[in-house]
Amino acid sequence: MYEAAVKHGAPEGIFTCLESHTLEDNAYLMQHKDIGLIDATGGPSAVKAAYSSGKPALGVGPGNTPVYLEKTADVSMAVVDIITSKTFDNGTICASEQTVVIDDEIYDVVLKKFAELGAHVCNEKETELLGRTVIDPGTGFMQPLAVGQKATDIARMIGLRVKPNTKLLIAPIQGVGREHPLSVEKLFPVLSVYRAKSVDEALKVCVDVNHAGGLGHTAVIFSRNDETIRRFGEVINAGRIIVNSPGSIGALGGVYNDMVPTFSFGCGTGGGNSTTDNINVYHYLNIKRVARRTPAHMWFRVPSQIYFNMNAVENLRRLPSQSTIIVTNPPLEQFGLVDIVRRYIPPETHVHVSVIPDAEPEVSVVMQGVEALNFYKADQIIALGGGSVIDAAKIMKLKYESPQADLEELAAPFLDLRKRVIDFPTEKVNRARLIAISTTSGTGSEVTPFAVLTDKERGCKVTLADYSLSPDVAIVDPQFVMSMPKGLTADTGIDCLTHALEAGVSIYASAYTDSNAMQAIRLVFKYLPIAYEQPQNEEARTMMHNAACIAAMAFANASVGVNHALAHAFGARFHVAHGRANALMLPHVIAYNAAVPSKFMPSPNQRGYTAHQKYALVSDLLGLGGHTIEEKVSNLVTAIERLLDQLAFPRSIAAMGISKEDFGLAMPELVKNAFDDPSGRSNPRMPLVSELEELFWSAYKGRGLAKVASASQQQTS
Repeated sequence: MYEAAVKHGAPEGIFTCLESHTLEDNAYLMQHKDIGLIDATGGPSAVKAAYSSGKPALGVGPGNTPVYLEKTADVSMAVVDIITSKTFDNGTICASEQTVVIDDEIYDVVLKKFAELGAHVCNEKETELLGRTVIDPGTGFMQPLAVGQKATDIARMIGLRVKPNTKLLIAPIQGVGREHPLSVEKLFPVLSVYRAKSVDEALKVCVDVNHAGGLGHTAVIFSRNDETIRRFGEVINAGRIIVNSPGSIGALGGVYNDMVPTFSFGCGTGGGNSTTDNINVYHYLNIKRVARRTPAHMWFRVPSQIYFNMNAVENLRRLPSQSTIIVTNPPLEQFGLVDIVRRYIPPETHVHVSVIPDAEPEVSVVMQGVEALNFYKADQIIALGGGSVIDAAKIMKLKYESPQADLEELAAPFLDLRKRVIDFPTEKVNRARLIAISTTSGTGSEVTPFAVLTDKERGCKVTLADYSLSPDVAIVDPQFVMSMPKGLTADTGIDCLTHALEAGVSIYASAYTDSNAMQAIRLVFKYLPIAYEQPQNEEARTMMHNAACIAAMAFANASVGVNHALAHAFGARFHVAHGRANALMLPHVIAYNAAVPSKFMPSPNQRGYTAHQKYALVSDLLGLGGHTIEEKVSNLVTAIERLLDQLAFPRSIAAMGISKEDFGLAMPELVKNAFDDPSGRSNPRMPLVSELEELFWSAYKGRGLAKVASASQQQTS
C-alpha cells in the first residue's frame, strides 16, 4: 500500500506500520509532538487511551450486532446474506451478525435453510460446550484463540464433530447476559439464534443484545414490513441500521448501499465515540472552505386574485360554492354590510353567517368557527371585517383543513419565513377557499400570511406566519369603508404608512416590495388627510383602501421592523389602538434607523447600510426638498409629524394621560416584549435593549424631539 501511494504522488513516509509493538510504544506515539490525529480502531482500552491523549482522536467502539429475521422476510435471501456476512474474513468484521432473533412462525424453516447451506445447528449440549470454550468464563468476552478461525477448526479445537464443509456454527440461546455466554460479540463463525414469540419480544431481545457490548455500532433487520423496520430503527441504538442486506458487508458500505466504504465504524456517544460515521479519508483531512457571498433568493407572494375599486364585491358571482360561511362581527351585520355580500353570492350557494366578537380572536372562538365549518361542510369562507376577523378566518381555515395542526408549535419563532423549524401541514382533510373582504384601510390582512390570536387559558398571544395562511382571494372594495369614523380612518391610515415605511427599509426589501411601498407612501400622504376630513370622498377612500392593500403586499414579503415591535408591546400593555401606537413611535424610529447603527443586522442581500438613503428617496418622491441625505431624512420626519398633527394624534405618550411613574414601572416588560417581537428581526439595524428603552422614552416625551444624526455621523453617498 505504501509503495502504491508513493508511486502515485504521496510524500515519502506518508504512513508506516509497526509489525510488533507494546503498550509503551502506543503511549509514546500518541503523545509524540508530530502526531496530529489518532484513529483508534480496537478495543475500549485503545479508544479510551486515544481520547485521553490530549490529541484530536477518532475512536470506534466494539460491535455486538443483533439481527431481527421477521416473519415477512425473504428467508432464502436472508439466510444466504447472513452466511455470506458471518463467514466474510471468518467473522472478524465487528459489524458481522452476532445473534439472530427469529420469529416463531419461521424459526424452524430458517434453521433448516441454514443446515442445507452448510451450517451446523448445535443441540443443547453442543451449545453449552461452545459457550464455555470460545467465551472466557472469567471475563465474559470471546477467547482470542478463536478469533478469525474457520468453523471446522473451532469445532476440532473444542471436540465438536461437524461435517468437513461446515461454514458456520449456529447455537440456539434462551436469553441475553452473562448466564448466556454466546450472546456477546463473537468475531469468528459462531452465530447465536433466539426464537421470539412476538414482535415486541424480538425487539426487546435485539435491544438487549445491542446493549450487551454493541451500542452505537450496527444492527440488521430482514423484513418486508415497513412499520416493523421503522420500529426496529427507532429502538436500536446504532449508527448503521442495515435493512435486508448482510451486516458486515452492508456496514462496510459501497456494495449493498451508498454508505461510504470503511473498515472503521464510528459508534457515536453510545460507544463513547465522537461520530457515528463510517470513518474515511475525509475524517483525516483539514478541509478549507472558501465561502463566497451568496445573496439569498427572494420571493414575492400574494393572493392569486385581488379585486379592487368600488363594487369589486360583485366578483363573488364568479366564485362558485356549495356551502359558504361568512365570518364577521356584530356591527357589520347590523350596518347591513353582510347583506351586501350575500347579494352577490351565487343563488345556489347555501350561506351561513358566523358572528364573532369585534376583538382579537381567541382560541375558543376559532374552534367554534371550525365546528361550524365542519357542520355545514363549507367549501368557501368569506371573512368580512378588519384584521381581527380576517385573522380568525385564516386560523379557522387552517384548523378545518388540517385538524392536526398544533397552533403552539406553529407559532415557534423563526428568522426567515421560508426556513422554519416546524412546517405548516400540507395534508388536508377538507378544502375551503378563503375570501377576505377588508372593512378597514390599514391592516392589509386580506393579502398577508400573518395571523394573531389570543390564548386566554395560557395568557398569551399566538402569532402565526406562513404563506399558506394568505387568503386565496382579496376583495378591496371601498364601499365597505365609507362609514369609517375619523379616529379609525387616522389609526388605520398611519398603520398603512408604517407598513410601507418599514417594508421599504427592511433587510428583506427588494425591487418588488419597494415599488409597492413607495406607491403606498405617496398615496397615504396625498389621500389620508382628505379621507380624514371628507369621509364621503369616494376617490380618497378608494385610494386609501388600495394603499393599505399595496403596503400590505410590500410588508407581506419584506416584513416590518422595530416600529411594530415597539407598538405591539406598548399597545398590549396600555390598551392603545395599534395604529395610534405606531404613530407615537414613527418619527423616533425613522431618526433611529437613519443614524449609523451601533450594531448591524446581518443580511446577505444588503450591500452596505442603506436605510438613510431609502428614507431620502422617500423624501424625494414626496418632493420635500433638501440637498443632503441628512436634510432629506429630517424633512421626511417633519412631514410625518405634520401629518400626525393634522390627524389629531397625541404628540406624546405623556399626553395620553399615562404617568411617568406607571410608564417607568412598565419599562422592563415593554423592553422585553419589544426585544422578543419577531418584527424586529427584519429591521435594518439590530436594536439593543438599551436603545429600545431610549426609543420608548423618546415616544413618551413626544414628537418634535426626534433628531436625525448629524452629517459627521451620516454617510452622504
